[in-house]
Amino acid sequence: MKASTFALPWLALLAALPAQQLADVAYPERDILSPFRTPKDVYAPPDELFRLLRLMQSRADSGKYAKSYDHTGREMVDDDVWRDAFRQVFTLGLDAGYLAQIIRLQAHAPDRMTAFYAGFYVTNPGNAIELIEHIAGEPDRNIRQAMFPRAVEYLRKNLGRRFGDLTSDQKIELQKSMPVIGSPEAKARGITRAPVDSDALHGMRLVPFLQLLDVDDPIDQAQAAWFLNEVFQIRMDLALAWLEPALPRLHQLLDSPSKQVREQVITLLTTIGPKDLRRAPTDARDLHAWANEAARGLFAPIRNINDAIVQIHPSPERDALVAAALEALENSSIGDPFVGQGADGQWIRGFRVATVPDELKPLAIPAEAIITTINGTATPNAKVLIDTVRTQYEKMKRGPRRFLVEYVLKGKTHAVEFRVM
Repeated sequence: MKASTFALPWLALLAALPAQQLADVAYPERDILSPFRTPKDVYAPPDELFRLLRLMQSRADSGKYAKSYDHTGREMVDDDVWRDAFRQVFTLGLDAGYLAQIIRLQAHAPDRMTAFYAGFYVTNPGNAIELIEHIAGEPDRNIRQAMFPRAVEYLRKNLGRRFGDLTSDQKIELQKSMPVIGSPEAKARGITRAPVDSDALHGMRLVPFLQLLDVDDPIDQAQAAWFLNEVFQIRMDLALAWLEPALPRLHQLLDSPSKQVREQVITLLTTIGPKDLRRAPTDARDLHAWANEAARGLFAPIRNINDAIVQIHPSPERDALVAAALEALENSSIGDPFVGQGADGQWIRGFRVATVPDELKPLAIPAEAIITTINGTATPNAKVLIDTVRTQYEKMKRGPRRFLVEYVLKGKTHAVEFRVM
């Protein structure tokens, strides 16, 4: 469904439906972004800046002028008065931090509406996306409804951008602004390597929108499912990062008395499902089985995120994978000990993987890799490797943990982090 078509003529019908009993809450911890805030402070925004912004917004919402979205995802209005106000706003400047304060704390709803509207025109897309994250927690439904379509159009232009989309000069400037790899600042920000072309330029915290699914009103449930679906069409990795805890809630909403809620949830599940997913059944008894089929395509028990992170969830598949790995190691069918010098002259000692059976490919360790350590424990031969795998496997069965496998391939050091859920 296009963002521009989400006028929701069925809102009045949804509002008349009975509220559902909430059974499953994916993210119970609440913060300033969660639905719904109770802004109580009184601010006096800059008079001239907010006068211009209100002028822009009133012309945009009047229905008298043609509107479009430019290459940056910002709404543009075909009106000389709007364009003149737009130029003046840029002369005065927009501070994303100040807009966030108005959005979070200002008791006067029209000022919050104006601050949200202004957020799409800040110069830094990352800051604009952070302001978009505030929409779900806005207590005034009229403001939420006005901003959701604009947010989707903005995200379509910006959320999918990658490091490889930048020019050479832009890449250099971005890398200059990053902390030194290995420094305390880099570690605090979770930066462990230099960016590569496939890296997303911007992240997005989806917890507030998933929490909007928990609100009793079917209007909010449908709008949240619609917005999340739009986001996942842009970045499926965000579904992988945030959606799984909310799957029980989606199942619950499939039983909603609201047809629109059910349709929005079905559309969302179709988006995250595999390409060969069958059409959603009309039989309610089969609908939940279909939902499981849709989710399993993305949330498989063993998930290779990017060849550097592998998520492993408790399942028969996990146990079979470990059993296959141990068997291959015990009969020495996949490799042998290795001692030699790397390209830099440093000595390398580890277990060389000669071949990777199909059942072990989800582990993301390629053929010819020389496994040197597991969680810092040296693995010079198959026996030590087997003992280490068995030890880690027993720890896996006791609860979530992470372990790091380091290996050398073609003279370069690599690592795979296994996240056992």
